[in-house]
Amino acid sequence: MGEWRKSACVLCAQGCGLEMLVENNQIVKVRGDKDNPRSLGYCCRKGLSMAHHVHNDDRLTYPLKKIGDHHERISWEQALNEISQKMLAIKEKHGGKAIAYMGGGALGGQMQVGVGLRLLSLLGSRYYYSSLAQEFSNSYWVDGRVTGKQSLVTMSDVHNADTVVAWGWNGWMSHQEPRTRELILKLKKDPNKKLIVIDPRRSETAERSDIHLPIRPGTDSMLLKAIIRIILDQGWEDQAFIAAHVNGWEEVKPLFEGFDARRAVIEVCGLDYDTVVEVARLLAQTKSCIHQDLGIYMNRNSSINNYMLHILRAITGRFCVEGGQILPAVLFLMGSDSDERNPKTWRTVKTNMFPILGTFPPAVFPEEVLNDHPDRLRALIVSGCNPLRSYPDTQAYEKAFAELELSVCLEIVYNETARLSDYVLPCLSYPESYDTVCFNYSYPDFYFQMKQPVMEPLSSESREGSRIILDLIKAMGFLPVFPQSLYDTGKEGISAYLGALGTYVQENPSYAKKIPLIMAETLGTALGSVNQAMIIGLLVSSSKAFKAGAVAMGYPADFSMIEAIYKDILAHPQGMILARFQGDNFSMLKTEDKKLALKIDELMKPMQEASIENEIEKLKMPDEFPLILHSGLHHETVANTSLRNPEWNKGKRCMTMLMHDADAARLNLADGDKAIITTKASSAEVEVEISSYAAPNCVYIRHGQGLIYNGVKYGVNVNDLVLTTDRDEMCTPLHRRIPCRVEKA
Repeated sequence: MGEWRKSACVLCAQGCGLEMLVENNQIVKVRGDKDNPRSLGYCCRKGLSMAHHVHNDDRLTYPLKKIGDHHERISWEQALNEISQKMLAIKEKHGGKAIAYMGGGALGGQMQVGVGLRLLSLLGSRYYYSSLAQEFSNSYWVDGRVTGKQSLVTMSDVHNADTVVAWGWNGWMSHQEPRTRELILKLKKDPNKKLIVIDPRRSETAERSDIHLPIRPGTDSMLLKAIIRIILDQGWEDQAFIAAHVNGWEEVKPLFEGFDARRAVIEVCGLDYDTVVEVARLLAQTKSCIHQDLGIYMNRNSSINNYMLHILRAITGRFCVEGGQILPAVLFLMGSDSDERNPKTWRTVKTNMFPILGTFPPAVFPEEVLNDHPDRLRALIVSGCNPLRSYPDTQAYEKAFAELELSVCLEIVYNETARLSDYVLPCLSYPESYDTVCFNYSYPDFYFQMKQPVMEPLSSESREGSRIILDLIKAMGFLPVFPQSLYDTGKEGISAYLGALGTYVQENPSYAKKIPLIMAETLGTALGSVNQAMIIGLLVSSSKAFKAGAVAMGYPADFSMIEAIYKDILAHPQGMILARFQGDNFSMLKTEDKKLALKIDELMKPMQEASIENEIEKLKMPDEFPLILHSGLHHETVANTSLRNPEWNKGKRCMTMLMHDADAARLNLADGDKAIITTKASSAEVEVEISSYAAPNCVYIRHGQGLIYNGVKYGVNVNDLVLTTDRDEMCTPLHRRIPCRVEKA
């Protein structure tokens, strides 16, 4: 007889609540958790396939070391000793700049990052590479300039809006908002609400929209400039909001003077002008918000497009208000503020790239290894990501891994990155461990869920990723021996432990900066989970705003708050509303005057250069590569590389290249034919799927394929077709605009 246990999905950032039926330590069935206060029982087919994430033939069950061209089993003691000695030797010989940390936790949890970044710091490095910088660098950089701090990541409040614009976002397939399909259907049914989709293709979301603007690929800058110009011409800007909450508009406004909105819309964007005017009116005169996605993030002009989206929100009064663009409540920030204007901010030695939100873009990693600079990268710890399939230019990554002097992979499966690493260390999966995420994204009510184990570890040798990092820290000699009393009081209760920890640090003030690691070791050992200890540490160090919000929910305002909150977290595995933030959303801004800082000096010139004439010239495709490859496609059949067994998509046609029927006819291709797609990077053979979801002159290949499962490779690895140099000034890959040609095989 099985037992239903509460957890959450780890296959996209929404983390919908799930219930898992566990029999004989196997997940045999999954359903949405109606008790989850955020997802309310909603989940998609990815979540229902969670068992494949845990139970698959690629699961790692013991440490591995590469011997020649294969891996052999070794003990934990050997693994920790050898890795530590080699890492310290590299640090001693080449300095901290030779070492990097990548990933730090997949979509299901980020507690490992707190330990991993401290190991990186102890080794003298700041080179942290993360998937966040794969897609969002331009957006986060603009957020930081406008709000006063990069860690103030903004979000669209779609559930409270009357007009929702999906700009380059196919929410029906990619979700990205709580209960997305329910939201889309609700918007469609309500005559007082509007869903507007701006996308070159008639996507599954566009099919359900009130207005679809089938924009010419890559012309988003011209449409944004046109919409802002139309609003100004019509006098639809919110003058009162601008006066009260915006700084710098008068300096930015001239960027739009004299812009021919009608010509841009018709001649460049290929759209109906009157429809665009109506969209501009709805944005300015209704309770509107814009949810942008990869169509903006990984396309040309991403920086100025994200900038103009914020300008548009600011002048229409849709910032920091319900149903607009808001600053979410958080327990802990997604990353650190790493403003490149600060001379202390590190840059990469080869590409001179700076971090955004504390993380470096994965697109530059191979170049930082494959060079002769004395400070080049020589050692890497990678965890919770699969760069050999998820990051651009797989061939460059393969060469980089071959050149590294030490590569260590922390994983739950023997994936493509593990296959190339010197050491592979087995991690617990999320249903086997405690963890949480930093992107809960809600305001003013703060939703929080700590995933708790629903099953026993499948292998006695698997460990929490954060415990593995902590064990490496100890093996390298970075932690002293702590008194037994700290371990013992951890078993007595949180308040007792925190009191003992406070006394210990008072007596040993030099250890104050190591409090998170002390808690990870002593309290983590007492609780049997480093991640639990890290979460408690986050509660202790949480902001005044969070603590005030917790008091508003009825928690005690004194020292006992932490234990009371944590007991509630444990008692609510389905998640809960943990705090209710006080005050208005503007109070969260970090600018000195608490206003939106609308002028961004670095973007003034690029904005001026984005003229109609210049854009027409830059939009021309090379004769050799007349089509646009969208390398990656958000789809219900895609779960990055987290679901490795192709059986989860059995019966679904997903290893194809989508193509518009007119393009297929011109190239003499029929549905089901084999075609050769060629880019500057490489070529691949792929099955053609003629689809109404493809825009003219564009082809689409889903990401998350080319996986090796049970020794067999299936599908096309689209990152083989992309160069690391196919990127913009923020080193964001241009995955939505890779020039290509297609020929019949």
